[in-house]
Amino acid sequence: MTTFIIINSIALLGLCLTCSYLFYKQKNSGQNQNSPLANDNLSRITNLDWKVKALLILAFLLVVTSLISPFVFTRPSINSDFDFTSTGQIGDTIGGLMNPFIALAGVIVTGLAFYIQYKANLQQRELFLLEQAENNRQLQQQIDNQNRQIRIQQFESQFYEMLKLHRENINEMKITGYDFEEGRVLKKFDKVTEGRKVFVTMQTELECILSLYCKDRKLNRDEFHKCYKLFFSGLDEFEKSFPNESIIIELFKKARRQHGHPDTTKIKINQQRKEFLPYVKLNFNYKPFSGHSSRLGHYFRHLYLTVKSVANSEIITDYDERMKYLRILRAQLSNHEQILLFYNWLSEYGYDWENDNHKFFTEYCMIHNLWYDNLFQDDFIDENVNYLRTKEVKLRKGKMFEID
Repeated sequence: MTTFIIINSIALLGLCLTCSYLFYKQKNSGQNQNSPLANDNLSRITNLDWKVKALLILAFLLVVTSLISPFVFTRPSINSDFDFTSTGQIGDTIGGLMNPFIALAGVIVTGLAFYIQYKANLQQRELFLLEQAENNRQLQQQIDNQNRQIRIQQFESQFYEMLKLHRENINEMKITGYDFEEGRVLKKFDKVTEGRKVFVTMQTELECILSLYCKDRKLNRDEFHKCYKLFFSGLDEFEKSFPNESIIIELFKKARRQHGHPDTTKIKINQQRKEFLPYVKLNFNYKPFSGHSSRLGHYFRHLYLTVKSVANSEIITDYDERMKYLRILRAQLSNHEQILLFYNWLSEYGYDWENDNHKFFTEYCMIHNLWYDNLFQDDFIDENVNYLRTKEVKLRKGKMFEID
């Protein structure tokens, strides 16, 4: 009898410990997992529903019942139909009364053990799938990073190739003209202006045109466009586009004849300049007003394409990263190149450099080194410089112009 009680007590204690462990595991499940997704799935798997809890409680009650049933059923009963005091040997009585409850509790606990093992297998399967998904995600991330690095290398290769072409375009620029050799007889000989010096000469010619054109009139956008048209396309194309400007056309034709006459000495040219246009310096060593579209058209198109490919790149999306490349490009532009770039935009030939869709001047600082003090002095030009300086920006940090 004592041995039986000890065995049942140990079984009851084991059942209590098992229940306590399961509830504790349910409460603290997933706390040591690193992945939030794993925590959620682990908690869902090991969480005991109300049916399992009810069966555990029932098994516990059956074990308790088995312990107290010998005492209860061997007591004298009020009703003789439930009197079990004379049911045989006490051992048979205790065994017959307790065994059904113990057996039923054992079946319940055994079933729960299989159920918990099933849940544990599900947990292992879910954790395996989660780990596999995480590995796949990391692998895909590595592949994406490698692909991005390849695309960045391709972008940089294309950018530096375009930068190389930009320098080659400048080196190939040349203007063939003439110069004079002083002596007893002044002789004219061929002279070639090439490379970056071409932009210095072109700026001088454009500002000379502005001086001639605006002597008796106020400069505005239409007038500036006409002057740039003459500079860019030449006097012959200007005459075709604006035949009504006969006075201006004749003025420039006369200036060109006096400047470039082959039989005129250098001294006489200077004298004629003073007599004809004392307010303008025609310091050219080539035939002026012949147009520069063959030089500047390709130059500006290639430069615009290079800037646009960086500013609108889908590979380099960070503004500071884009500016890193554009600063390299801008460092290749001389002050005179940036001045002509500003004039090109102001004439509306280069309207796409700065408008509502593209802000390559104000946001991406392509004329940041513009020395606007060296521009043609006129209110219209000053107003547009101030417009760029005060235009609202979202990305640029710092001032619009370097000399501000």
